[in-house]
Amino acid sequence: MMTYPLHRTRTVHRLDGLWSFAYLGEQVDLSTLDAQAVALTDRMAVPGVFDACPAYAGRRGTAVYGTCVRTTPGRAGRLHLHGLGLWARVLVDGTQVAEFALPYSGVWVDVPPAAHAEREVRIVVDNRFDRRRVPLLEPFFDFYAYGGLFRSVDWHEVPALSLDRAEVVTEDLAAGRIRVRVRLHGPAPARVSLRVGLDAGPAQALPDLPVTADGTAAFALQVPEPTPWTPQHPALHTLRVELDDDDLIERFGLRTIRADGPRLLLNNEPLKLLGYCRHESHPQFGPALPLAQLVQDLQLLRDLGCNFIRGSHYPQDQRFLDLCDELGFLVWEESLGWGQKVDHFTDPAFGAAQVQQTELMVRNSINHPCVIFWGFLNEGDSKAPESRPLYARLVDTIRALDRSRLVTYATNVPLDDRNLDLVDVVGANCYPGWYASPNSAVRPLDEIVPHLHRVQASLKARGLDGKPLLLSEIGAGALYGWRDPLKAHWSEEYQADYLGTVCREVLANPGIAGVALWQFCDGRTYANARALGRPRTFNNKGTLDEYRRPKGAYAVVKACFGGPRP
Repeated sequence: MMTYPLHRTRTVHRLDGLWSFAYLGEQVDLSTLDAQAVALTDRMAVPGVFDACPAYAGRRGTAVYGTCVRTTPGRAGRLHLHGLGLWARVLVDGTQVAEFALPYSGVWVDVPPAAHAEREVRIVVDNRFDRRRVPLLEPFFDFYAYGGLFRSVDWHEVPALSLDRAEVVTEDLAAGRIRVRVRLHGPAPARVSLRVGLDAGPAQALPDLPVTADGTAAFALQVPEPTPWTPQHPALHTLRVELDDDDLIERFGLRTIRADGPRLLLNNEPLKLLGYCRHESHPQFGPALPLAQLVQDLQLLRDLGCNFIRGSHYPQDQRFLDLCDELGFLVWEESLGWGQKVDHFTDPAFGAAQVQQTELMVRNSINHPCVIFWGFLNEGDSKAPESRPLYARLVDTIRALDRSRLVTYATNVPLDDRNLDLVDVVGANCYPGWYASPNSAVRPLDEIVPHLHRVQASLKARGLDGKPLLLSEIGAGALYGWRDPLKAHWSEEYQADYLGTVCREVLANPGIAGVALWQFCDGRTYANARALGRPRTFNNKGTLDEYRRPKGAYAVVKACFGGPRP
């Protein structure tokens, strides 16, 4: 499966497969490392994570990947790294061409042309936690941080002026009118001539288009036989763009999403979101999920009756978003964040990294009709006054790039949050009846509904009840196979009763626009003493375990959500 955009004339080399590899250990000084001199005596799969493999399981240190690609002499290259962790340095033919610390982000690296055809690529990857070097990811995050090239790597051969992306926005749903912004890469002229075509129709010339200072050219098009994209009928269209000796094909859907007071409207029709938060996680593959697993996950979510997925808590695999486009799932995508505090919000390096990753997320996923929300900073300390400048900056960053979607974030302090006025949708993470008072009842399920009503009352008292309210996380843990006559915490029975209570309230409460249950499947988390609160070193709140075996709650949620759906 290829992710969009695609190319007919541009030469693209997919570098997935077995790479040469060396693990260098935990004490490497990156400032003096000569990666070119490292003997690569092992092999490692790309996509993949080295610290999920038996030989390096749980190791935190430096590794070097290497491969070769045969390209056209004299032709410049662009390496597309679809996602890795946690930090990387890229060398081509022994020369460093990039260094970055943007876990999970898809990034592009420019490579100068060479007179020879055989090009050697080496990528240094480091998964050690280092606040200065990798400001976005911390050891206190409640999901495991893997190291490696866990998404695809491509080498694109490009001319001096090439096509970067063509961003498509629906301007008139009924008429099928779209607005297109073509981003150019390279020294941009004042004006440019393009050829464009829609679906299988003929191409038309668009001569002498003005190019803005940031290298973009904009124009409007009419889709000849427009079909709206909906979860029930996820119709997709394609846009072809040609520039001299370069081309690209983008896929898009005609659809709108907006808030109408407390309601969500998809294509101007009321929408109730029913679904799950989902990590890219598997005990054998980490976040480097094979395509077969992505398909299986979505089939399970469809069987549950879901129409919604919150991608937790980082930019998603483009292959997964492609499948959601095709199958009609609605998606919340968010940049990397989990529980940051005041010292993060006031750190310029952290703020700059957040803005950079958020911009990349929007640019990379702009044409996926499945994505209806952009989010950021899951469970940040948004009750602190110091949080507001960064939250406002991220909202402004997103809206400057895309006003066709709604902006939100997930707060775990909805009663005290200071920034909810900034966003379009209120996302509330809450766990009443799970993280309960030690003095509460043995099975405090009666805490759930009153707490949700308190959240609604608090929003109303602050004048925020005119925004849609989404339960962005709510759930209870269960250990697969543990059945208990007392139906106590960690039993499958307690989780089933808990999620049943939540789902029934969401469906009955017109003031709740939807729910993303926490979570789809169990996922690996802390591997240190913090795991004393996470049995098996997993977050066990999945409705399925880490191998996708359903717990008792599966049937309860399916009955509530009405799966399977067409």
